[in-house]
Amino acid sequence: MTQFARYYQRYSKARLKALIILSLAILQFPLAVSASLVALPAIAQDLQVNAVLISWIPAIFLLVSLISQLPGGRLSDLIGLKKAFLISCGLFALGGAMAAFAPNIEILLAGRVVQGAAGAILASAGMAMISRIYAAGGRGAALGWMTSAVYLGMTAGPLIGGWLVDLFGWRSVFMLPVPILLGVILSIRLFIPGEWKSSEKHKIDWVGTAIFSATIAALYFGSTRLIELNGWLLALLGVGLGYLFIKWSGKQAFPLVRIDLMMKNKTFINSATAAMFMYASQYGIVLILSLYLQYNRQLSPTDTGQLMMLQALMMTIIAPLAGRVSDRIGHRLLATGGSLSIALGLLALALMNHETPLWVIGLCIMVIGTGHGMFSTPNNSAALATLPAERMGIGSAILSLSRQSGQLIGMAVITLLLGLYFAGTAIGESDPQLLESVTTNALTVSLLTALLAAWFSWRKV
Repeated sequence: MTQFARYYQRYSKARLKALIILSLAILQFPLAVSASLVALPAIAQDLQVNAVLISWIPAIFLLVSLISQLPGGRLSDLIGLKKAFLISCGLFALGGAMAAFAPNIEILLAGRVVQGAAGAILASAGMAMISRIYAAGGRGAALGWMTSAVYLGMTAGPLIGGWLVDLFGWRSVFMLPVPILLGVILSIRLFIPGEWKSSEKHKIDWVGTAIFSATIAALYFGSTRLIELNGWLLALLGVGLGYLFIKWSGKQAFPLVRIDLMMKNKTFINSATAAMFMYASQYGIVLILSLYLQYNRQLSPTDTGQLMMLQALMMTIIAPLAGRVSDRIGHRLLATGGSLSIALGLLALALMNHETPLWVIGLCIMVIGTGHGMFSTPNNSAALATLPAERMGIGSAILSLSRQSGQLIGMAVITLLLGLYFAGTAIGESDPQLLESVTTNALTVSLLTALLAAWFSWRKV
């Protein structure tokens, strides 16, 4: 046991300080995604952006983050989790400032690219640090609180974003994480001693990284253009590149990720797959409900955020409790029950129409929030508990990769539906029935992915 491992085992206050500081930083990642969703109508009006292009504001963030996950996780193991976390905090703040002062959509998207790359390391390195700090006990509960921070950022973002848009304009949404992360950098240097590095000293597989990046990009661009022949060709290219990545990784002494070892770890693979489908069901509804409530139900950004906040409330309450319970009774029942709870809420939302009372929509959102709180902490804890210490960084990165793959799937569905129904026109200039059709179809797809998450959660072992 190292000096710092003994230190954190002995001092509970030191563990708590680390948990609070790292959770505050990680909260900025989902907050940057979800808060911007409420600001999309204001950005579209100010910068004169059409329906498809406006969807790229969250999409480019997720795409770059997804591409950066595996090399970022391996880099974190090699240079040290703490050092990687500090660098990513600084870059994330820089990207936020770029987006906030962007004079056009191109500069705004460039800022989101920087944030996406930094956020990939921010999320995975933070989770890996907490797993190491709480290695002697209480890992499930600690990850539960960190999961609460993630969910709080993801679904409280619309409320905070709505307030900021109404009071200060859409640019303030992107400036929000800048002072917070600068404070986090200072706090980490003052209150979190130690460093965590992998004992395996080898270079990153940059060729594998390039193949992996091309795979993700081709699959995403192809899936958002399936109404065109070029979309199908890109999607098929992505499948072929994915096969090439698997073959390449199998021949390398030190690949980007040991796919062969991960595939033998059934608990880890099933947990990662369940997370992918769960987040595919989640991200689509956050985006599409934000658009639906503002355009079709005429709610203000603040009122929309307050309604979406109900999901964050339930997640924040349930996730830590689920973490504690999972330490005692295991993970399988909680994760599966949470998935089915989400499916129930999505089914009710898919059946709604323009006359459905807002309180019914709010109740469905609370049911979904309860399910997410039950699912994620047991799912993450089950996966990380199967990994050796030297693989914690890349393991956390793969879990983050699964979550963001799911979010990108949800985003691809929305982008495809918006392109199919709106054909490049602005949402506000079209028939409201078109957006209602997009909403119903998106919720139906989300329901199916939630059921798939339940299946893989049950098959965890």
